[in-house]
Amino acid sequence: MALTRRSLLQAGAATIGVAALGQAGVAVASNGLADTLRRIIDDAVVQGAAPGIQLAVWRDGAPVLAHAAGKSNLETGTDVRVDSIFRIGSLTKQFAAALAAVLAEAGKLDLDAPASRYLPAFAALPAFSVRELIHHTAGLHADEAGEGLPGQVSQQRLAEAIAGQATPFDFPPGTAWQYSNANYVVLGAIIEAVTGQPLAEVGRTRLFEPLGMSRTAFDHNEDIVPGRVAGYAFGDGDPPRLQNGPCVDVVQGGGAGAMRGTAEDLCRWHAALLDGKVVEADGLRAMLAPAKLRDGRLASAHRARPEDAAMGATEYGFGLLLDRATRDGSLIVQHNGFFYGFSAYLATHVPSRLTVACLCNADPNPGLPFRALRRAVFADVLAPAR
Repeated sequence: MALTRRSLLQAGAATIGVAALGQAGVAVASNGLADTLRRIIDDAVVQGAAPGIQLAVWRDGAPVLAHAAGKSNLETGTDVRVDSIFRIGSLTKQFAAALAAVLAEAGKLDLDAPASRYLPAFAALPAFSVRELIHHTAGLHADEAGEGLPGQVSQQRLAEAIAGQATPFDFPPGTAWQYSNANYVVLGAIIEAVTGQPLAEVGRTRLFEPLGMSRTAFDHNEDIVPGRVAGYAFGDGDPPRLQNGPCVDVVQGGGAGAMRGTAEDLCRWHAALLDGKVVEADGLRAMLAPAKLRDGRLASAHRARPEDAAMGATEYGFGLLLDRATRDGSLIVQHNGFFYGFSAYLATHVPSRLTVACLCNADPNPGLPFRALRRAVFADVLAPAR
């Protein structure tokens, strides 16, 4: 089954809603947790959820477990390693949001300014702020704008295509919440506009190199990447037949989904972010604050799509789902990511700094181990299912 950017977005939004629901924890003795997590990953590979899966767990900024199972490439028979590199899809959004926060601290970007200040293509449209892009409250329509543009195109050209859609908005800016890749493609274009650099270079110099994330980058199809994993889709048949994922220019994912990385680097990222190594205390509080509408209500008070009611009380921050379905109301920050042949999950219980990252080289499907990992890793803090 061929996937478009829109269908991937819808799959991602649906899975975000499901993953955010509170569930009963699996009773796992602390000394048996590592074995349980390895078994979850190994079983998912055996059952065909993905050819290969990579897992990392960190606590208090230090590695606890790294595990890999299955194949990174079915044609060469190459095994997945703990340092193999996957595309991470919408996990990219929290990096783009963090870059915006970093630039705001440096005085280069006003998060509450209209996006048209930085991108004139939006000047004739109803105004929305940079912060509303980050929070998914800008209302931009999630169409395939820019997907048919020839060759590699800049983020600003993609943003212009979004501005030129026949229906630019799904609702008036600031009045509702709706997950839309268009918001973060435009955010990536703003980052390029204010820095005068490609998004990949901004990410490398301001985040990845300073934080020691040596295997993380904004991806390009032409890059030669040692350890790169191949992505797979499911075709027709019963059971569905695995096939190579479509060849899509990853650059078009921009700030919404163009990155690659490893589970270890993702854990390293959350450790650095939550320890205040990315933005200062006020910036971090803003990143972890729930989105609000212009009338002051939490964004969850008006979700534009009825199916997003499955998210319950989970709010949205700066590219992060803010989940308080815990016994004491403490915060878990998490997100899913999907991009043509790849699926990803990253979550951290903020008070304990317990983090789990999982990367798979297959499209979204019910067999992915993300829910089982969440139940097992956060068993001690999750509220019982209702």
